Formats: sequence, C-alpha cells, structure tokens
Amino acid sequence: MRIILTIIISLFAFSGYAQQTTVTNVRYWTSPTNIRVVIDLTGEVSYQVKESAAPPEIIITIENTQSNKQELLVNNTTIRQISVSQEKAAPLTNENTSCIKIGLTKKTSFNMFQLKKYQDKPVRLVIDINIPDVKKALPVSKKEIERIKQRAKIVVIDAGHGGEDPGAIGPSGLQEKDVVLSIARKLADYFNQKQNVRAFLTRDGDYFIPLGERVKLCQQYEGDMFISIHANASYKESARGSSVYVLSTEGASNKAAQLLAHRENMADLIGGIARVDNDTVAGILMDLSQTYTINESIGLAKFTLDNIVSYCHTVFIGVERAGFAVLKSIDVPSVLVETAFISNSKEEKLLATDEFQELMAKAIYEATLKYLGISSSVVSLRSPSRYKYHVVKDGETLWSISAMYDKSAQEIKKFNADIPPSEVIFVGQTLIIP
Repeated sequence: MRIILTIIISLFAFSGYAQQTTVTNVRYWTSPTNIRVVIDLTGEVSYQVKESAAPPEIIITIENTQSNKQELLVNNTTIRQISVSQEKAAPLTNENTSCIKIGLTKKTSFNMFQLKKYQDKPVRLVIDINIPDVKKALPVSKKEIERIKQRAKIVVIDAGHGGEDPGAIGPSGLQEKDVVLSIARKLADYFNQKQNVRAFLTRDGDYFIPLGERVKLCQQYEGDMFISIHANASYKESARGSSVYVLSTEGASNKAAQLLAHRENMADLIGGIARVDNDTVAGILMDLSQTYTINESIGLAKFTLDNIVSYCHTVFIGVERAGFAVLKSIDVPSVLVETAFISNSKEEKLLATDEFQELMAKAIYEATLKYLGISSSVVSLRSPSRYKYHVVKDGETLWSISAMYDKSAQEIKKFNADIPPSEVIFVGQTLIIP
C-alpha cells in the first residue's frame, strides 16, 4: 500500500513539473514617456504584483513557472535593474515560482497586463512603467503649433511598427521598423529645411505606439497631411515593387490590399496593448468629410507613387484602397506608402542602403510639395516622370480620354484604382496616363 501511495505522489509531482510554464526571456523598450518591460512565457500564467518602497521596486511573482537566474543592468533615469530568480518548489506539487524584480530609481505608476500567443509572438506579460515627472505632451506647445500654422503646412510622418513589433522581416534579418524609421527621419529633415512646411514624427525611436495613438498625434499636431511609411512583404519571394494606399470605407480594391490591411491592422496585437477596440476605430469614420479626404488622398497618392517609381526605379504596383486603421478618422489627405518588398532579397538589399532610403525620402518629399503647390528649392531629382497626368474636364469620359492618349480604357483603369467598375469619372479628377 505504501509503495502504491509513493508512486501516486511521485506521478502527481512529475505531472505538476511537466506542466510548468517557462520564463524564456525578459527585455525592455524605452519611449519618451514610458519604459515597457516584456516577459516571454511558454504559456499563460497566474501572477501577483506588489510594490516595495525601500528600495522602490515592482515585484512580480509568477506561479508554477521555471526560470533561469539573470540580471539586466539598465541604469537609466527610471529603472536601475531587472532581476529574475526562481523560488524553491512547493512540497508535493513540485511547483516552482519565478520572481521578477524591477528596481526603480523612484516610485512611479505602471500598468501591467498579459497578452495571449499571437502568430510568432509567445504569451507575454507586459509592464508599462511611466517615466517619473514626464508628462505625455507633444514636443511643441499648442501656441507654437498655432504660430506654425500661420505660415506653414504641417506634415505628420508615421514610421510604421516599432519596439515589440518589428513589422516584416527580410531574408537576411532586416526589420521593417528600422528601415521605415530611417526613411521617416530623412523625410522630416527635408521638410524642415523649408520655411513653409514643418514635419513631425509620430515616433523618433525604437518603441511601439498603438494605431489609435498615431491617429491622435496627427490630430494633436493639427496636421495638414499624414504619411505612413512601411515596407511590404509577401510569401512569394519574387514579389516586388512599390504601392501607395488610401483609406477605403467600402472594402479593399483587391485581395492583396485586403490581406495587407489586415496584417498592418494587427500591429496592436503584436506590439501589445491591453485591449484592441476595433468597434471604436470603425466608429470614428466620418461619412461626409471622409469622402472628400479620400479623394484628396488619391491625388497625393498618385504623385507619390509616380515619383517613387521614377526615381527609385521600383516596379509600379498601383494606388490601392484598403481599410487601414491608421488612416481612419484622419480628416486630412492621408496615404500609406509601401516603399518596396523587404521579403524580396534584392529589394531588401536596396532598403538597407542609405542611398536608396535617401532617394525614397526625396521622392515622397517632392511629391508632397507638388501636391501642395510648393516649389522645391532643396532637391532636384534626376529622372523624368514616366507617366502623364490628366485632369478631367467637363464632358470628358474615360473612353474619350483613352482615345486622346491612344491608350485603352483598361490600361488607364489599371493605373487608377479610384475609377469605379461603372467607369464614371468626375470633373477635376486627376488620372495617371501610362
């Protein structure tokens, strides 16, 4: 009887040990207002959190987990160090407990939540620690923005992804978040050399910003234009080229656009926010102003893609429509630029070069100035445009315009995603003529 009981207890203990979750990694990201600590786990966990005053610490106890002892010396203005240790296993159950201590320079507020496994991201515990004495404010005051608006247009540039969300990753490991930040910085530098244009970045470092916060930043900066920079990716290594997207409230212009919008809209799940409220994002669409904004965005998109293809010599994919969350609720001309395919080994190599990034930034810069009707005194791009533009006049139809340029209607439709299936065009509409 004693032998049988011993076997049962041993099996129970072994079972508890086998089911234990493992702490696989601890890392952190710094943004202007907070520091994000991320704990990777092999499964969902129960945890407790408490604070210590002397010295100031956040102490997280994770039940039924295994971990290796480690210590990260941070030594910034908010966190001194992060340590991981494992407490002694409980009797009979053999359940270990992991303890993560985040040593602070001074007591501050924080928010903690657990994220479920998503795609290649494991289960994660996320601790957002607010940097003490730092207000969540813009780098410029409201009065300064008002002064800028009196003499200049404001362009808000959004570098996609960041921090915990790397975006697409190329064959050699190049990350989208790094490439697009570099291009965004170069683009802002060009704009800020002019007296009548001022550019602001949604992020100027390697940290994550939720999609909704990017929209709010554009509104807080009172932006006249919003440009979101990305790099495309495909399961097909041969896929290549550039495209520019505008918002669609009625569905994507094609299946590829729909899939891309879905991937980009899932950035919040990858980067990590406590709750993704798609109903809220959808609810802030504004019917009347949105229609006008989309039409204006199409004009900007056409100028942008034409310049990119002409000067960067990438393949023309087209101006497409899709329901990108980051373009919603922005009532100014807004585009999402897919610069090139980071999943294509040749285009990945181009994206990694400073020369290509510089040329991409110049192309977008020149296109934006052209759209705004502002002359360029900084950059003179070398390659001539491969396409013509035609502004639709009263009485013209798609068929009369195609005959004028000796092109088929289908050829023109291919380069103008805003032409509906009915082929009805409107006066003032700008068409690309291939």
